[in-house]
Amino acid sequence: MDAAVQFPTTPKAAKAAALHLSKRMSLEQSFEAIMRNGIEQILENEVGVTRFHDMESLHQMRVGVRRLRAALAMFDEVLRSPEEIALELVWLMDQLGPARDWDVLLTETLPQVEDALPGNPALAGVRDAVQQARLASHEQVAREVSSLRFKRLVKHLEQWVDQRGWRDGLSPKGKTRLKMHAVDFADTVLAAEQQRLLKRGSKLKGATPEQRHRVRIAAKRARYAAEFFASVYPARRVRPYLGAMAGLQRQLGLLNDGAVARKLVCKLCAGNDGLREGGALVCGYLACGEQRGGQQLGRWWKRHAPVAPF
Repeated sequence: MDAAVQFPTTPKAAKAAALHLSKRMSLEQSFEAIMRNGIEQILENEVGVTRFHDMESLHQMRVGVRRLRAALAMFDEVLRSPEEIALELVWLMDQLGPARDWDVLLTETLPQVEDALPGNPALAGVRDAVQQARLASHEQVAREVSSLRFKRLVKHLEQWVDQRGWRDGLSPKGKTRLKMHAVDFADTVLAAEQQRLLKRGSKLKGATPEQRHRVRIAAKRARYAAEFFASVYPARRVRPYLGAMAGLQRQLGLLNDGAVARKLVCKLCAGNDGLREGGALVCGYLACGEQRGGQQLGRWWKRHAPVAPF
């Protein structure tokens, strides 16, 4: 039985707390606030992941890791993080990712197939196999997030931020740049992330799943940048852009979920005679959905991409 079912007092998953930056803040102060915000989101979901195998806690921890990685990339030209931190954040994402993929397959993608093919007995075996794989994946994540490696990563991050370790090795000119206003830096970052998105999105027509995924990552980074600095701009200018990025990200996400789910099911059912029929039904349905979604993606791109950063 899933641990989240065994323990009805599962802690509520923690989304990122609202960031309150000001125009008077320096680049360094804004970076510190963003980093602390991401670390806090990871830590607040630790119990839900390790003790309760909670799906939403795992999702929010993963979002926290993505936000930290996005922040480090955005500020990279001004300050550099230790390579060890970057590598360990990649390690943590690699631990969280598979469990999240099984969660989405079981709770979102597979129900769509079952609704389209109601009462088909071949799908029951696929669901059971997916549930078992999901539980095993969550148990593995719980072990990794409980490990000394995870604790060392968090401690390293906290110490680096507390000690402002990014100052180590900076030239006098580099330290002066840390004093620039956050809003001036935000203008540059938002423009750069939007340019990255437009460049990748220009090749969406006929794109492979891997190419679409790259566009999705660019949309996420653009959205994170907007969320990080939203408080230094008027809300009336922020909302349209965040809405556009969320809409684009959602459509790209649905296509990515289908592609990932199809790979998981095909691999899970390969060589298993008892799952062959159900696996073929699921994979066939998802392949058709992916094709239809790819054809509609151009319309979504034209609707959302032209919205300029604030």
